[in-house]
Amino acid sequence: MRLVDLWRHTSFRLALGVALFVLATLMLAGGVGYGLMQSQVAVRQDARVTEIFAAIEETGELGDEADLIEAVESRIKASPGRATAYRLVAPNGGILASNIADAAIPDGWSTLPAARLAVAADHSYRVFSGRVARYSLTVGLSNAEQDVLQADVLGSFGWAALATLVAALAAGMALAARVQARMTVAEAAAARIAQGDLSARLPVTGKGDDLDRISGAMNAALERLASVVEASQEVSSNIAHDLRTPLNRLRIHLMEAAHKAASGGDPEDDLAAALAQGETIDQTFTALLRIAQIEAGARREKFASLDLAALVADVADVYADVAEDAGISLAWDTHGPVWVMGDRELLTQTCANLIENAIRHCPSGTTISCTVQAEGDHAVASVSDTGPGIPVAERDKVLRRLYRLEKSRTTEGTGLGLALVKAVADLHGAGLSLTDAAPGLRVTLRFARIHGVA
Repeated sequence: MRLVDLWRHTSFRLALGVALFVLATLMLAGGVGYGLMQSQVAVRQDARVTEIFAAIEETGELGDEADLIEAVESRIKASPGRATAYRLVAPNGGILASNIADAAIPDGWSTLPAARLAVAADHSYRVFSGRVARYSLTVGLSNAEQDVLQADVLGSFGWAALATLVAALAAGMALAARVQARMTVAEAAAARIAQGDLSARLPVTGKGDDLDRISGAMNAALERLASVVEASQEVSSNIAHDLRTPLNRLRIHLMEAAHKAASGGDPEDDLAAALAQGETIDQTFTALLRIAQIEAGARREKFASLDLAALVADVADVYADVAEDAGISLAWDTHGPVWVMGDRELLTQTCANLIENAIRHCPSGTTISCTVQAEGDHAVASVSDTGPGIPVAERDKVLRRLYRLEKSRTTEGTGLGLALVKAVADLHGAGLSLTDAAPGLRVTLRFARIHGVA
């Protein structure tokens, strides 16, 4: 992988950025630590110089000039490499003992280069010059050990920085390669999706990392999109199939009416039949548009608290006479009040659709029951009948737009009643289930219940 390609990867740039931050922090901490260490070494070195000076000074106070000279010369002999510098000057300016050049050295503390003291070295000396009785005494210590320590520390920091940078580059490359492997698969899946293959999915490793979460969310969106596209295609096919017959009938009635009008006959019956077919087509498109609006969530602003038990009882009461005329018994058992949040108009239409479907598709002598009850945190409404029911294999299909059972194609209706019920249930976040009523069918809606509403 080329460096320019690596730089395009967020993971590589992130790893490098973290490494540089760690490196900067390490250098800052090392610099502070080195400064403190150097300060402590300098303090100890000054203390050592002071200790040596005090020992020689004590000799000078207790003895004569010969003892003082002997004390300095013995220390000079003990430092053949001139790690320690000494110079003893007489009151008249004469050098009594020394291992350094006769250079002008100021009184007190000073740091002097080795060349000024005639020492062939690159390091400097920490020097103290003062009076011992009538004499001038200079004592200095070489900074060679400090310089070596400084070089070692700086070298260690340099190698540590290099190792950190190399490790960061290696980690960044590994991360980039790992991410690239997953992104390559994701890009291939995205290319398939762009070409219309909605079955393609982004890779999920199961580790639960951020890429897995993003891939999971995208896959869920693709599942939803695929189902919407499939539903749209099915709706288009069903519209073309189910509207062909009423459109053909409409055309035939209009042609008959035109023929009768041209031949002097009465086209009134044919025009009435054509009008009826037109109303059926209009009802179908109106229902499709209503379902689309519900699925888009356009009615959520009309949500308010309502008593579901009272609503179902009111709808059932309205349809009692209709059911009786069809030879069907309609009963309702509602234990209210049971409060939910919802759109009153849509829930009323949903209940009406379920009762109408049961009346339309059940024979005389059937019993239809409507119930509403509270179950914990849920409000459960159901409409059941003792009719022929719906085969288990068909129960998911009847919730689709324009889907009709073969035995129902000769009856009135658009095939959109249960599709609208499902759309309303989804809008309200309610669970919808079609189960066996043994005999017959039971349609159940499970809503979130509101507590404490009077």
